[in-house]
Amino acid sequence: MDDFDHLLWQLAHQGVQVYKDEDGWFLLINNRCRFLQSDGGCGIYETRPQVCRDYSNDFCEYDAPAEEGFEYFFESYESLDTYCKKRFKKWITRFTA
Repeated sequence: MDDFDHLLWQLAHQGVQVYKDEDGWFLLINNRCRFLQSDGGCGIYETRPQVCRDYSNDFCEYDAPAEEGFEYFFESYESLDTYCKKRFKKWITRFTA
């Protein structure tokens, strides 16, 4: 349950979504990198973080609709909280509107 609590924290931030596919859980950051140049290149290419160096654009989540490849997809804090209430008997709702 702690992992799901952490996912809720991530979804509490704007422009964030979470999905699970056959490779595991992933975080979608739906914001532009502040170093993306107008030509699409990286403005800090030589000193970019390791995660950028490791990233391959062979597959992008935007290539196909989420429903086609994601086992689970949560667009909001509330959607994950609702899922957790159904999955865990001892889940306490973290959000009330």
